[in-house]
Amino acid sequence: MNIEQDPRFERTNKCWCNWESNSESEFSKIYNRCERCGTHFSKYFLKPAEIAKFYNYQQYWQDRQKSKAHPTLEERGEVLVSDGRIQLWKETINRYLSDDDRTALEIGCAEASLLIELEKCGWKTIGLEPDSEVAKIVRERTGLDIRQGVFPEGDFSNLDLIVACDVLEHITEPHSFLEEAWKALKPDGILLVQLPILESKLGFDQMNSRVFDPEEHAYIYTRDSIATLLGANHFQVLENDKAWSVAHEIVVARKFEKNSPMEPKLLANLSDTFSSEYTEFIDKLNKFAAPLGLRQFSNWSKIWEYPRIWYDQFCQLDFSGLKVLDIGSEQSPWPWYLAKHGAEVTIIETAENWTEQWAAIREKLKVDVGWEIVNSCHLPLQDASFDAVTSFSVIEHQMDKDQAVDEMIRVLKPDGLLGLSFDIIVDGFGMSYPDWNGRPWTLSDFEKSLLDREELVGRKNFTRNEKDIPSFLNWHRTTAPHHNYVCGAVVLKKALQSSTVAR
Repeated sequence: MNIEQDPRFERTNKCWCNWESNSESEFSKIYNRCERCGTHFSKYFLKPAEIAKFYNYQQYWQDRQKSKAHPTLEERGEVLVSDGRIQLWKETINRYLSDDDRTALEIGCAEASLLIELEKCGWKTIGLEPDSEVAKIVRERTGLDIRQGVFPEGDFSNLDLIVACDVLEHITEPHSFLEEAWKALKPDGILLVQLPILESKLGFDQMNSRVFDPEEHAYIYTRDSIATLLGANHFQVLENDKAWSVAHEIVVARKFEKNSPMEPKLLANLSDTFSSEYTEFIDKLNKFAAPLGLRQFSNWSKIWEYPRIWYDQFCQLDFSGLKVLDIGSEQSPWPWYLAKHGAEVTIIETAENWTEQWAAIREKLKVDVGWEIVNSCHLPLQDASFDAVTSFSVIEHQMDKDQAVDEMIRVLKPDGLLGLSFDIIVDGFGMSYPDWNGRPWTLSDFEKSLLDREELVGRKNFTRNEKDIPSFLNWHRTTAPHHNYVCGAVVLKKALQSSTVAR
């Protein structure tokens, strides 16, 4: 098969996490490996109109299964019972849900062996298959509610359980799939998926060619990347370490409630981090930074922090002639990005390590950027001299945080914007912070040092989105061993009538 010439496929170089990757997978020339999340994804996706055609009765469930030495539709039920898969699935479900008056949807139910067993235990069940002939055959053979369609086609709601075994890796738009699954589940509803998960540099060994198969598998996830995908879609992973056999790993997740989109979130979260809006901004910032030798960001908390500040009021500013102070810039592209938009920027740093590079960038961009080297919380700048002050994950390194905030407010003009991101520890989640990295805020410290100040107004009714913490923390730990904490961010305004009180 010459996939490049096959009209059923369309070319892609973008992962589910919106990262554009051209790094070829070490296991297949037809797949790329994403540097942002670690997922391996096919360079060619089946077009949506081709999906139902591909998974038809004769081609897929007869001819293709025989060619891969897999059981056909008629043989599959007996195999799944004899090899223990049905029992394993049932035991997994029973750890989280009782059999009393429950409703389950199995997406890609095939011969419906699991649904038959759940019905025996008192469940109400629905099965979904993309091919009408398969759905008809299974419906007539079992007497169950088996429907034809590609999820989320159909009216599904108030479900206790969604099962998708050997399905999610086939889905070209997993965000949309999981968003609809989230909507269809009851609060605290359970999602059980089985899929091939890449755990080793050895891949799947002799099964590589069968797993890295672009006709069937759009994505091959790692344990970390499947957890990140689920967390980004408001599912908390409960199990992610079991398998029936190689390439048949099981993941269980519970739906958790979303915060209101109208309320600004205080804490970092995966749904925003991997949203198209946030990733597009980071991609834009990275493309700006690359030719200047400035930092680029792929899988660090900055991929949430920068767009979080940008989209909270800063994107609405006309930067022409605006005076901006950025504290702790190092090689950040942020101050230069604002300067390129017309801002007059002053950088604050504690050492001269980057001044030569800054001078070269300033000359290249022809922008108004200056700097001050300051080794204390005191800023050698005039009162009320800046329209905006920004600082990304710097406050945790400052010993006297109250004085540092005093100084930021002092140099702000009335009605000026203060945009801060910061490391933060929240009780009850097993977080820790390395001594060598400074001292982060706790939620109560944050409120006393920043939020309770009369000199600052604006958006203070933040959502303490603590339900987002487990999934973000799980992802953050994968980015560096010491990242056992979360991040926060706020944008506030200096009151029109304000006087900073020394603390």
